[in-house]
Amino acid sequence: MQTQTVPNWHQAIFLRLQERNALEKQHDLICLQYRKLSEQTRLLKQRNRALLNAAAVAPSFPSSVPGSTTTTSSSSTSTSPTPSTSPANPVQVAYITSLEQQLSSLRDEIATLYKTQGQNAQRLLLMSESHRTQEEEFRNQTESLAKLQLEHEKLERQAEDLTHTIGEKDRGMQILQDELATLSLELSQIEARNEDLKKDNASLLQRWLDRMNEEAEKMNDGTMWLEEVRKRRQSSSQPGQDGKGGDMVDKSEAKP
Repeated sequence: MQTQTVPNWHQAIFLRLQERNALEKQHDLICLQYRKLSEQTRLLKQRNRALLNAAAVAPSFPSSVPGSTTTTSSSSTSTSPTPSTSPANPVQVAYITSLEQQLSSLRDEIATLYKTQGQNAQRLLLMSESHRTQEEEFRNQTESLAKLQLEHEKLERQAEDLTHTIGEKDRGMQILQDELATLSLELSQIEARNEDLKKDNASLLQRWLDRMNEEAEKMNDGTMWLEEVRKRRQSSSQPGQDGKGGDMVDKSEAKP
């Protein structure tokens, strides 16, 4: 009996779609971080552009400010190629310091992202290996399923052949039973006919025996009569008596 199941190609497509979705979503975190970084970079560029515009229109501070000149000049010489003769602009110094901090923070974030990317790449390798193993297992299971289906179809054909053979044997057995019943009926009829023949033969034999007995009795009676006649002839001793006796014998012989 066959059960209704999902076709194999539907299941294969569903598994492939799940694997594709898993492969596409494994880098979603990295893409999200890169989008955040891009947005932050855009905002920083806008702010830096605004700072540059503010620095361009801001008035120059006098160089007699104690402490600030040496600090800003040292910062400017280490970060920007401004001439040592020009006075340092506090807006530019603050901007450069902010940029350095942002650059350091971005470098840390990039390092973290690279680390996360490496971990994700390692996970991708593991998942690829697992995926390859699962594909191999799925292929083996598919082959085993195909073999089992072929074996199932073969067994079904054998079962159908056996059912057909059993049906043929049942029909042959029914025919033999019918023939046996017919032969039994014929045998009973033959036995009844034999019984009738036995009775007829016994009756005929009895009639024949009765007839033979009657004939034997008649023969015995004739023999006894002839014996009596012979004795009568022998008992006659005179010739005249012999003639008379002969006449008597002739008369007695003519009597029966």
